[in-house]
Amino acid sequence: MKKFISRIMFCAMALFAFAACSDPEAEKLEKVVGEWHYSGTESGVELDVYLALSSDYTFELYQKIGEGPHYLYKGKFDYDGEVLSGTYNDYTPWAHDYKVSRSGNSMTLTSTTATYSVTYTRKSIPEEVKTHYMPVTKAEGGFEQPIL
Repeated sequence: MKKFISRIMFCAMALFAFAACSDPEAEKLEKVVGEWHYSGTESGVELDVYLALSSDYTFELYQKIGEGPHYLYKGKFDYDGEVLSGTYNDYTPWAHDYKVSRSGNSMTLTSTTATYSVTYTRKSIPEEVKTHYMPVTKAEGGFEQPIL
């Protein structure tokens, strides 16, 4: 019986030690990693945006402005536990860096330099969006154009 109790105590201590060694980087990312959705109107134009932030610091942004397909933008992001920033695959930085706040299944991104904010809701990206998108690339003049 003594051996049994000592084994249980050893297992409990090992489990406690493992839990105490949690990864602070993973805990920080837990706030933003996942799939997010925003739908709304800006300047009279309908927007439908899906954002996937991965634990390897990459993102996929499916953006539909008005009618037509979603356009896919990819790149890398950084998150210091408070501010989210990113760079597209063509090395163009996001238009804003964003202060992140979370409440339940909502994530609000507020620009650090302008009076702009957007609230995303945690939602899986539909397969229809993932399979029927238009990829984009950087074109002369700084405008994003679809790859045909």
